[in-house]
Amino acid sequence: MADETHHNMSEENLRRLTMLVAALAVIYVMTFLSGFLQDTQLNFFNYIFFSLLFIGGIVLMSTTVTSKATGKTRAFLFLTGIASTLLLIFYIGYEWFRLKGYRDLEGSIEALLYWITLLFWIGVVVSLVLIRRLKGLNSPQS
Repeated sequence: MADETHHNMSEENLRRLTMLVAALAVIYVMTFLSGFLQDTQLNFFNYIFFSLLFIGGIVLMSTTVTSKATGKTRAFLFLTGIASTLLLIFYIGYEWFRLKGYRDLEGSIEALLYWITLLFWIGVVVSLVLIRRLKGLNSPQS
């Protein structure tokens, strides 16, 4: 029964989901690298990349709904989308506490950012594996 549902997903939907998840992964790497610009005049790149992650997460979640993904694939795609949107929200909190000098709260928010990052990467890796598996189910050889 689950295989029949997955066969209904078009190659275009699977390709779009793969591209979105891969793009979020690349944007996250750029976000990580821009973190070295903190406390410089180029810190605004952090805001740009975190905003791109936020927008990409929303796009991934809406594309997941329209792609008719089901089961584990849908769950991990949503995990990836939610984690990428939460990264911006908690980063803003982190920056605010850092700039105000609240070191204890800054440290707590930073720890949450690390946990959200872990969830994000778990979502990315598992989503890509599951999408690849679905592509195998949709191939004419099966």
